[in-house]
Amino acid sequence: MANIVVFDDDATSLTHIHALVESCAPKGAAPTVLDVHSVSELLQIMAEGTHVDILVTDIMMPEGEPSGIEVVQRLFPPSSGTQVIYVSGSLEQATEVYRTNHLYFLLKPLDPDKLCDALKRAYASLPAKQPVMFHFKVGHKEQLVSVSSIRYLESSLHKVFVHCGKRTYETYARLDDLQSQLPEAFSRCHRSYLVNLAFVQSLTGNDLHLRDGTVIPVSRRRARQVQHDLLTFLSLQKVGTP
Repeated sequence: MANIVVFDDDATSLTHIHALVESCAPKGAAPTVLDVHSVSELLQIMAEGTHVDILVTDIMMPEGEPSGIEVVQRLFPPSSGTQVIYVSGSLEQATEVYRTNHLYFLLKPLDPDKLCDALKRAYASLPAKQPVMFHFKVGHKEQLVSVSSIRYLESSLHKVFVHCGKRTYETYARLDDLQSQLPEAFSRCHRSYLVNLAFVQSLTGNDLHLRDGTVIPVSRRRARQVQHDLLTFLSLQKVGTP
């Protein structure tokens, strides 16, 4: 099942495009169609672990906000696998879309047949989904979980607790060894904690506050590195000023 994001700051246009996208779904397919009005909403759903398979985005955005082209440049490089369809009420920036990988450029008002053709190509171009998995032992069994589902790891005595949403796994391991399996989006904020920065809402004093309300301590020795890790992570998602 594909995740399709429709990005448009105009509520009426957003509703119209959403309906067209749903009507173009192939038989037997039930895509998840998500509406976003702003970059902050888009970043929020991505931080929650939603992979954007297909992006249908307007180009022109309100003054001071990044354009759809800038959003694609910063958040959806070719390696992301996201299939991009641009829509616009003007040809003013038509040539600029070629600075990014995309499938289609469509003019508003949208021709339903052309949009359906664009979506058909987008579905066909989607790479096979292979989520990055994290493996560890629970008892005598090998456990696999998606890396994007892990909020944080917590070490206590000889155990590590892997916190994934509402479920927590226990494994006998060293946090250092588990950290080597994980991407740079995980920051070692404390001798006993390793945090997925995608779930961080804020850094206040000596604490990291996660979106679910969890508070993780930051040791003084690691504070500067955590700040660096968080700023680096945010810069990879930053849109707007080049």
